[in-house]
Amino acid sequence: MAVALRQPMFKNPLPKMFRLLGKVLMAVFIGIIAFGESTGRARAAAELSRQGLHKEAKALMLKEYDNVG
Repeated sequence: MAVALRQPMFKNPLPKMFRLLGKVLMAVFIGIIAFGESTGRARAAAELSRQGLHKEAKALMLKEYDNVG
């Protein structure tokens, strides 16, 4: 006598939830990195401005790296 295997009535939602959680965590991580970069850029520009290098500070804040000098 063979036993008939039944198909599950529902699909497991965990893999989809874990993928979504991974995407959310990656977005949060990228946001934290962007915030840290922005903060560091502002601190560097403030220090350059304090030293009298206003043109370099402005270029740093406007991301004009090639036009400094």
